[in-house]
Amino acid sequence: MNYEIVKMQAFSGGEASVYSIIPQGDDETLLDKFVGEYVDEYKNEIKQILQRIKVIGRNTGARESFFKQEGDYEFQKRYGKYVYALYDEEESNLRLYCIRFSGIAIILGGGGYKDKTIRRWQEDEKLSEEVRRIMSYAECILKQLDEGDLYWDGMELEGNLKNYDDE
Repeated sequence: MNYEIVKMQAFSGGEASVYSIIPQGDDETLLDKFVGEYVDEYKNEIKQILQRIKVIGRNTGARESFFKQEGDYEFQKRYGKYVYALYDEEESNLRLYCIRFSGIAIILGGGGYKDKTIRRWQEDEKLSEEVRRIMSYAECILKQLDEGDLYWDGMELEGNLKNYDDE
């Protein structure tokens, strides 16, 4: 996978760093695409999600209680507890998926609409696509961390943030 990890300055703060991913060939982050896709129809939910991300970065850190673990058993067994959905309000219809690194950082992916009749993300084609995409990014990023291409300097992700085949 070819991608760039970018820090989201508007959301990052003293409690956690917030990042998103720009797939190679795109000019916007997965978070920006998610917001753009759903802001017209779900404006209030998008506002709530973005406000929650700001609170995570500036006030609380990425507490586990703010997230719901995603991924299937095999993924969790291989890569640990990294892929999550941001917890939503009871009446919320949107899911945003991310990679969570303890309480210090999150890498935001995409998401989608989750009908209340759907119990699991696997039951919806769009949600399945988004969860599998963030799982693939998590696999690559964890490999980069293992190999030392990426590393943590406090709450900052450092190293090769541009993971392209030709670089």
